[in-house]
Amino acid sequence: MSRPTAMSIFPLALLVILCLAAAPRLAWAEAASGPAVASWTPDPEITARLASDPGLLERQLDLAMRKVLKDPATLTITVTTRDPVARSRGFVDLISVREARGNVDNLVLERADIDFHDVQLDTTKLVKEEKIDVVQVKNIDMNVTILEADLNAFLVAKSKGIKVDNPRVDLQPDKMELQGSTRYGFVKVKFWASGGFSIHDGQEIWFHARNMKMNNLSMPRAFIGTIVKKINPVLNLKKFPFRLNLKEIRIEQGAIHFTSSEKEP
Repeated sequence: MSRPTAMSIFPLALLVILCLAAAPRLAWAEAASGPAVASWTPDPEITARLASDPGLLERQLDLAMRKVLKDPATLTITVTTRDPVARSRGFVDLISVREARGNVDNLVLERADIDFHDVQLDTTKLVKEEKIDVVQVKNIDMNVTILEADLNAFLVAKSKGIKVDNPRVDLQPDKMELQGSTRYGFVKVKFWASGGFSIHDGQEIWFHARNMKMNNLSMPRAFIGTIVKKINPVLNLKKFPFRLNLKEIRIEQGAIHFTSSEKEP
C-alpha cells in the first residue's frame, strides 16, 4: 500500500479522537497550577456589578458556553461558592456544566459533563466579551458521550476533506470498525479496519489496528505495525490549554465515552 492510501484511511481514527478532544477545550485559556496569577486582578467596576447582581455570573457563563456548544437541547450551568465576595471577584468552588445534544464543529455531543473545581475566572472577559478565560483551576473532570449515528453523520460531512467515500464507523463493545473506499493510485479500493484504543502515561491516546483489509485481502501484522507507528500517538494531552489526565476511553455498542481529569501534583 502506498503512503497516501494509508493516510487516507487512518484520518477516520484520528477524527474520532480529535472530535472528542474538541469538547474539553471549550475556549478555556491556559490554567496556572498554584496561586492566582499576580499579573491579573479583577476590574473593580465588574466586581461591583457581579456583587449587585448575583445571577449575572451564571448568565454570562451560559452565553459564553453557547458560543462553543451550538444549539444544545439542554444546557445547565451551576456555580457553587461559599463566599459571595470571592464570587464577585471570579473565585468559585465549583462550576458544573451539563449539556445534551450540543454541536461542536458540526459534531453532536450526546452528553458532555464538565466540572471545574476551585476556579478563578477572568471576570472582565466574561462580562465584557462573553468569553470564558480561566486564570487558575485546581481540578477538571470531564465525561463526554458521542453516539455512533452522530459520529457517522460527522464523517460523511467531512468525507471530501479526508478523501474517503462512504465512510462508516461501527462501535461495538471494546472495538471500533472503520470502513469506506478510497483511491489507491488510479484504482478505487474498499477498506476495512478493526481495532481499539489504549492510554499511555495518562496523556496519550494510541490506536491499535488488530485487523485490516483492502478489497477483502488481509494485511500482514508487520504492515499494520508500520502504519500504526506513523499515526501514534493520535492525541497528546500535553498540547491542551490546561493539564488533563486521561482516565478512560470506553467503546460500547453504538457509543464512545471519553473521561479525563486534571489534578494538582
